[in-house]
Amino acid sequence: MENKKHILFISSWYPSRQDPTHGIFNRFTAEAAALYNKVSVIHVCADENLKTEFECRQSTENNILTVIFYYKKVKSIFPFSLFLRRSRVLKAFDLAYATLFKKETKPDLIQLNVIMPMGIGVYHLSKKHNIPYVIAEHWSGYCKEDGNYKGFLQQFFTRKIVREAKAIMPTSSYLQEAMQSHGLEGNYKTVPDVVNIHVFKPTEKATDSTTRLLHISSLNDREKNVSGIIRAFGKALQKNPALELNIVGEGIDKEKYKSLVRELKLEAKVNFKGRIVGEELVKEINKNDALIMFSNYETFCLVLIEAFACAKPVITSSAGAIKTYMKPELGIMVEKQNENQLKAAILDFAANNKKYNLNLIRKFAVENYSYEKIGEKLDSIYRSVLMTS
Repeated sequence: MENKKHILFISSWYPSRQDPTHGIFNRFTAEAAALYNKVSVIHVCADENLKTEFECRQSTENNILTVIFYYKKVKSIFPFSLFLRRSRVLKAFDLAYATLFKKETKPDLIQLNVIMPMGIGVYHLSKKHNIPYVIAEHWSGYCKEDGNYKGFLQQFFTRKIVREAKAIMPTSSYLQEAMQSHGLEGNYKTVPDVVNIHVFKPTEKATDSTTRLLHISSLNDREKNVSGIIRAFGKALQKNPALELNIVGEGIDKEKYKSLVRELKLEAKVNFKGRIVGEELVKEINKNDALIMFSNYETFCLVLIEAFACAKPVITSSAGAIKTYMKPELGIMVEKQNENQLKAAILDFAANNKKYNLNLIRKFAVENYSYEKIGEKLDSIYRSVLMTS
């Protein structure tokens, strides 16, 4: 494409050496945007083990220059910690931008992914270098079910950052409405998460009589209700012993789930797989018959789309944004927290899973959430914004 724009991605959540999967969907979005424009990435994050005040790491992958600036974690006493942390973060952003500018031209536009906490750095760079910015938001804290959008400082800075944004791109209309309920008005353009359909794709699955269900998440019970999945699965297993539940992920509630599995005597039927990423995750999805989610709230739920890309039906709750795109031909949707409905859905799926058109499920992901589709949508927003800036 001629006349490519230079888009600088800055994310509050982004993969780093501390956590290579944190905010990985923001990296996927950068890769989608890079199909139509030049994309660079700056990421600033704390490292409590750093021996010096700052450390820079640069890499180039898929033609995206990534500059990660680690800063020494602030450990001073409140309120001095707030001042010192802000000062150190802004200095890290200045150093990262100077490093980037040695190799790239000045960005035409900044895309901020998740407003807080790194929106303060984006606001700083925007004002200092006269670069407009847009916001892509994923955070569930605005939703009433989550309720974590609170505190004077967070609300003050969020309002300030949103007010100056040229566009706000929540992952769903559900998240948009949640943000607007807090008075965060602006130029809203819904942009869903993206899936790499060339990586997440179906492969042959071994056929036997067992129906295998897969759950993938951060294992936060308050949000994902994994305990509810385990209880409903246990009840379904009493009716159909040819079931298996595989759980992928790590989180603070994992030991609680293991205790529940032992209490219900499900050890032979529930497998904890730990954290799995990349191609191994694709293989794991393809080993199973369906993805199962029972969330209490969701602003999008990318893992459902990854399952669709692998031509897998899903069993899911109607949480948040999920009900805005879920269709009967994609799987079964139940009420949030209704374990009896979930049990019935598991049994129904096991008995009737052959009815699903797997090619249609794959097509749904390709036509709506591919790099190409989301990249085109972002490019259109970028150009519209830059024309009026």
